[in-house]
Amino acid sequence: MNPLMQRLFHTVRDGLFIISRQGQVRFANEAALRLIPSRLGMPIKNPQIARMVSAATAGHLSVPHIERIQLGEECLVADADTIQAHLLASPVGTDFVVVLYNLTEDQFFSAAIDNLAQLMERECRNPMDQLDEALGEVLSLCEGESESARLAAARGRVATIGQRLSEQVSRLSALASLSQGHPIRADDRILVREWLNGECRALRDVAIERDVTLVALAADDLPPLYGSERWLSRALREALDNAIKYAPARSEIQLKAVLLNGFLRISVRNEGAGVMAPALRQRLMQPVYRGRNARARKEPGFGIGLPMARQIIELHGGRMSIEQDLEDDFSCVIELPAGAPQQQDGQLDLEQAQRYARDLARLMERRRASASVSGSQA
Repeated sequence: MNPLMQRLFHTVRDGLFIISRQGQVRFANEAALRLIPSRLGMPIKNPQIARMVSAATAGHLSVPHIERIQLGEECLVADADTIQAHLLASPVGTDFVVVLYNLTEDQFFSAAIDNLAQLMERECRNPMDQLDEALGEVLSLCEGESESARLAAARGRVATIGQRLSEQVSRLSALASLSQGHPIRADDRILVREWLNGECRALRDVAIERDVTLVALAADDLPPLYGSERWLSRALREALDNAIKYAPARSEIQLKAVLLNGFLRISVRNEGAGVMAPALRQRLMQPVYRGRNARARKEPGFGIGLPMARQIIELHGGRMSIEQDLEDDFSCVIELPAGAPQQQDGQLDLEQAQRYARDLARLMERRRASASVSGSQA
C-alpha cells in the first residue's frame, strides 16, 4: 500500500484491518490498533474476527457480512465494548477488509448525560427544596422587624438562585427521560394561536427583565396540532427562553407560525447573533455545548435546552433547526406535521377523527369565505 493511502486510512475514526485469507494482518490503522493491538504479518489477535475470515475463505459466510463482537470481556474493571464488525472483500486482490465501529463509545456520551441527569435529580432536587423550607422556618422564628427584613432579603436571593438550579435539574431530568425512551406522545388538540400567545404570556416577566419584546404572529385559520401539549410547550419554551437570554436589549423577538406543505412552521427570530456557519448552528443543538456568548456572559446552564427541545420535536415527527437569513438575525425553526392525530395500534380514535374532520371543514369554510370576499371586492 502506498504511503498516501496509509496516511488516509490512519485519519479514519473507525478501525480498519486488511487481513489475508490465511488470517494474517496486512495493514491496520491507528484506530484498529487501539481496539485490537496486533502485529503486521501475524494472525489477528481476535478469535471472532479470525473465525469470520476463516468462514468467508471457506465459502461458509457470504461477504459483505456484519456481526457484533465483544472486546475486553476479560477485563474486571470496565464493561466490555460492543463492536460492529463489517467484513468486506478487498477491492484489490483476494484479501478481506474488516471495519470496526465502536457502538459502546458512540453511546457513551448519551449514557453519561443520562447518568448525570439521574444523579442531579436524586442528589440535588430534594436538598434544594429542603433548604428553601428551612430558610422559611428560620424567617418565621425571627423577631424584630429590621432583622426579619434582612433575612427576608437574603432568603429571596437564595430562593432565586435555588429556582435557577431547580430549572437546570429539571432539564437534566427531562433529557434523561427522553433518552431512556419514556413515552411522551399524546394526541392533545392544540389550537396554535392560543398556544403561542399563552407561551408568550408565560415568559413575559422574563422578557421584561431582559428588556426585550415578545410578539406572537399567527393567523386564525391555522389547523390545530395534535401531540403532547406538555412536551411541545416545553420545547417551544426552551427556544423562546434561549432567544430571550441572548437577544440584545430593546430588541423584538418574533414568534411566528405559518402552514407550509402540510407542516406547521414555527419560527422564533431574534437579533444579535452575528454570522454563524451552518456547522456551528447545528452544534448549538448538541448536548452540553455552549456558545461563546453564553460563556462570555457566564450564563448558568448545562447547554441542554435546545437539544432536549429538538428531541421532543423529532419524537413528534417534526424537525428543529437553526437558520440564518440576514446577517444579524437568526431563527430557531420548528416544523411539526399538521393534521390528524397520530394513529395508535393501527386505529384512529373515532372522537379525535371526528374532531379533526370538523376542524378541516371549518378551515375550508373560512378559506371559501375569504376567497368570496376578495372576489366581490375585485
